Amino acid sequence: MRKLITTIAAAGVLGMAAISTSTAAPVAGYEGLYSTVFASCTIPAGTVPTCETAINAYAGALASAVDLEVANASFIALRSEVFAANAADEGFQAEIDALFELLLPDSGALGNAASPL
Repeated sequence: MRKLITTIAAAGVLGMAAISTSTAAPVAGYEGLYSTVFASCTIPAGTVPTCETAINAYAGALASAVDLEVANASFIALRSEVFAANAADEGFQAEIDALFELLLPDSGALGNAASPL
């Protein structure tokens, strides 16, 4: 019986974690900018300059419209998604992660220590 209760409790906690992560990104009303950042920052079409432009546009839009905590939660989720999507090219992954660190330092480092651009 304890095992069953523990399993149910663990599933509930994991379910809540999944819900909170999925609601963090993108911020409602800014899905287009979020998608633009993702596409601009991931292989095969992403580049560092287009990624930088897209991050700045998304951050600028959120800065004047939503609570800082909501914006940071979205940036954290976006950075994580971009990092995972670039796993096939570790060099590009590191460059983009360094760019996130430079532009959005509160979004949390994911890989090895980011090198300066």
